[in-house]
Amino acid sequence: MSTITPAGHINKGPINDGPVDINDLKAIGRQLMAAIPAYRSAKDARRVVQVGAAGDNTHPIDKAAEDITVSYLNDLNRPMTIVSEELGIMDINGGGHRVIIDPIDGSRNAVYGLPFFSTSIALSSGQTIGECYMGYIINLISGEEFYATRGQGAFLNDVRLLGQRSEGTEIILYESQDSARDMPRLLRLFSMAKRLRCLGSTALDIAYVASGVGAAFVMPSRSRSFDFAAGLVIIREAGGVITDIEGNSIDHLEINLARSTTILACVNSSVHARALQALR
Repeated sequence: MSTITPAGHINKGPINDGPVDINDLKAIGRQLMAAIPAYRSAKDARRVVQVGAAGDNTHPIDKAAEDITVSYLNDLNRPMTIVSEELGIMDINGGGHRVIIDPIDGSRNAVYGLPFFSTSIALSSGQTIGECYMGYIINLISGEEFYATRGQGAFLNDVRLLGQRSEGTEIILYESQDSARDMPRLLRLFSMAKRLRCLGSTALDIAYVASGVGAAFVMPSRSRSFDFAAGLVIIREAGGVITDIEGNSIDHLEINLARSTTILACVNSSVHARALQALR
């Protein structure tokens, strides 16, 4: 049965016939944890290997994480379409459900040695964000795994996330790519919080809001679909809300490599309403 969530998202229920399941994503996570953290302290960490399909510089850590993830998916020998920050869009066995990958979310943190970055993987049955039905995010320093399947709940390390019912806003997380432009608009929102944090990994920011660590995450610059696709599934399954910063649904957005939307992710609908009022 379909249900309507607070942001107008239509929850169509679980999908069980995708090419990848949560156990596959956890297996990828184990391979990443075994190989990737060491890249942070490598002498050539800041070396540019290439310019990725999304237009950003690719560093050794980005390439290694993508290679591990895509190699595992290839070995499954199942039809799927990969959408990844570095290699772009690639069909496997004729294509199928979209596997949306951000090999390293928080690349700048990683190459400068800051211990806060992740890999994010989402699955979609179609070409829009609203059709995403599975999300997986792994903190590549702590090993924490956030994951969700539509209609089956969200989890942190196998413990179900139950969200936050209160309107409390102890901590608000944010990301800014142009502080001079963004900060004036965000000041009223920031005044709702006792503490502010700018951590540098959009996927992890959304995941930690889903877990109740932060009450809200705001990104006034436009993000790409692989930045937030996995987080969208996780936060909704945890009882949270994710829209653009005007409060509009982002479900219609096409899954591609373009910067498409601002982000406001909140732990529940009450916090989301208060945050929108502040932003307006």
